[in-house]
Amino acid sequence: MQLELGVGSRARNASPRVLALYFPDLPLQRLLRAREAAGRRGSPRTPLAVERNGEVVACNAEARARGIQRGDTLGRARLACAELEAVPADEAGDRAALMGIAEALLVLSPTVEISWPDVLLLDASGAHLFAREGTSGEPAMAERAVALASDLGLRCRVAIASGRGPARVLARHGLVSGPVAPEDAPAMLASLPIMALELPPGVADRFACLGLREIGEVARLPAATLAHRFGAPGLAAWRLAHGDDPSPLVPHVPREPPAERLELEAPLEGSQPLLFGLRRLCDRLAVRLAGRGLGATRLALVLGLDPRGEQRLEIALASPSSAAARWLLVLRERLDSLRLPAAVTSAVLSVMEAAPTVAEQLALGDRPEQLAALEVVLARLSARLGDGALFAAKPADRHRPEVAYQATAFVAKCKGKEEEGPRRRGGDASSPAEASVAESASPPLAALVRPTRLLPRPQPLVALGEGGRLVALRVGGQTLRVLALSPAERLAGEWWSDPFDRDYHRARIEGLGECWIFRDAGDGRLWLHGFFD
Repeated sequence: MQLELGVGSRARNASPRVLALYFPDLPLQRLLRAREAAGRRGSPRTPLAVERNGEVVACNAEARARGIQRGDTLGRARLACAELEAVPADEAGDRAALMGIAEALLVLSPTVEISWPDVLLLDASGAHLFAREGTSGEPAMAERAVALASDLGLRCRVAIASGRGPARVLARHGLVSGPVAPEDAPAMLASLPIMALELPPGVADRFACLGLREIGEVARLPAATLAHRFGAPGLAAWRLAHGDDPSPLVPHVPREPPAERLELEAPLEGSQPLLFGLRRLCDRLAVRLAGRGLGATRLALVLGLDPRGEQRLEIALASPSSAAARWLLVLRERLDSLRLPAAVTSAVLSVMEAAPTVAEQLALGDRPEQLAALEVVLARLSARLGDGALFAAKPADRHRPEVAYQATAFVAKCKGKEEEGPRRRGGDASSPAEASVAESASPPLAALVRPTRLLPRPQPLVALGEGGRLVALRVGGQTLRVLALSPAERLAGEWWSDPFDRDYHRARIEGLGECWIFRDAGDGRLWLHGFFD
């Protein structure tokens, strides 16, 4: 009967290892976090409580010292402490905070369950991946989870056990901090009150009528009797009392783009005080986005103005990034150049576009810190000059040199990393016909000798020489010798728009270096078109 009902060692060991994070007084923690971000720290000597429907659901240490407890009515709490500051609970805000932490924890485990109102459950079956020298994987995973929650401004208690129920109960009641072996869980649960099992109200009352007060008393009862009298809830309570819960986790799947909101205590007129609060928003949003394995490519900042209205900013990033420091540099650039019509009362930072951030194996000689610095420069230039002012020139198959490119997004790449060409469906190899066409086509522009810098408009030159030889050029009133001259390369075409016919030379000119010049076949004039830097 024991093996059938799942109390044997084999059944207990079959329960998944689960890491539970319990956030005590979550409504109060979230309220204090919001006040700190808004610049209102307050005094720890001020009694503070969060109430819902006239009942205290959380209170700080000063309120508890004045005799206020969770579950007290608001009237009784005010009788105990007339100076009490009572704040209405914001259930939607608490849910959003818990969901934000769940998204951040996705970087540790692909399966995170939100157990409302104040617990998160993670699949810890891959904890061995966090093992370090001298420590096992589960303690290291628990340490990482607590650190992530702390980065988001919330403190928690952690427990790791076999099964959702045991892990949640042990974390909520603070009996252990860290892993619990399956065989040790029943003994740790035995002294806890029946209410820790979180049974349905009717079942809990019937247990109380039987005189059962502790979980250990439930564990000593026959399983068949509990199943007969209480049905499935009674059997589930009996299994949980033995440290067994084989039910699977219900994974939280983020649907909406992440966003963080900041309500300011007083209107702000300068950008520098506002950046202090935006730093917190960037940190929280970046951690949530990293948990999804994404990097932001476009952010939106909506500033609420006093007394009404809003100012919206869109920030484009040079490449997908979940680094808050890079975001903040671009935000500072935009805010410094912005003249707000009124003081700011709130700020909402959200992700408009995001892309997967794929980890790369660095090659010898790669310097990722240089790429990171380049991305910051590109993002700041884009913020200062506009999105359309920053692009990379990609060679295009056009006859006229000055238009033989197309604008594309600038993407910094590691050294040695090559772009993959388009692949045909069903295989990588091209057909013989395609191969013959490729071989007969003209060589790519990259294979030709081209200058590194073209002038916006060709500059006229005056040729000087004897017997048809070009020995000197007059440039801007100066006479410069021609030290070397390559054979001509004929470029012509585009009869349908603006036909041209040019003979190009690579010339080494005294004082100018390597230059690209051409003679127009139509009028015979000579022009300077570019430089080989």
